[in-house]
Amino acid sequence: MRLNRFIGEYDLSKKEVEIVDPKTIKQIKTVLRLKVGDKIILSNGKGHEAEITLDFFSAEKITGTKNNIPARTSLAGIGVVKQVHLYLAILKKENFELAVQKAVECGVSKITPIITERTIKTGLSIPRLEKIILEASEQCGQNVVPDLFPILDFEDAIENAGGPARNASSIADAGGEKIIFHLGKEAANPPSPLGGLAAKLSIFVGPEGGFTQKEIELAKNSSFTVASLGPLTLRGETAAIIGTYRSVYGF
Repeated sequence: MRLNRFIGEYDLSKKEVEIVDPKTIKQIKTVLRLKVGDKIILSNGKGHEAEITLDFFSAEKITGTKNNIPARTSLAGIGVVKQVHLYLAILKKENFELAVQKAVECGVSKITPIITERTIKTGLSIPRLEKIILEASEQCGQNVVPDLFPILDFEDAIENAGGPARNASSIADAGGEKIIFHLGKEAANPPSPLGGLAAKLSIFVGPEGGFTQKEIELAKNSSFTVASLGPLTLRGETAAIIGTYRSVYGF
């Protein structure tokens, strides 16, 4: 039986764990109708989780006892191969939110919204995106909640991902390999495994219409690999999902 998972600021170093967040208490008591003796998974969102047996309910808190079951302490415990930072051009609100949700389910580690030359709408609700990320993490089994960073212009994002690099070692020092997905003629088939042997990978996914040639040249001058996700024209959210999944699992 799959246990319900909750992510929050839990002190998992102690045998007895308290749940005091009103929304989580309501979810456990009213929505899920869990009772004393039922088991759940609690994660601190920083790489640690534990199985908990619920043993006390009140209006203000729920307490549980940590079970002696080995807990996963990293994404590697669920098969994630690479740490992927997704730089995603802002799309229509509902499309961007879908892309973020599915990227989390695919195992992404970091997300940065970016503004490109073809970006039309820039209005995003950061609190709502953070909520989507948290709920997606709980649903899919991530015990490290992906980081959501402030919006960046394309040029700043390129620099943030490492900037110009002289050789492979300096690329690694700057945060791993860097790939920008593009449908143009200069886009090669993605290397296999995607990102080579680098443990960290920054990927750029464009808006509807893709990146401009000027943006592609800027990325190439900053030691990015220009890669294709195939011969078909993909929607932005579809490209984000496919690009993230292939990047995380290395194929």
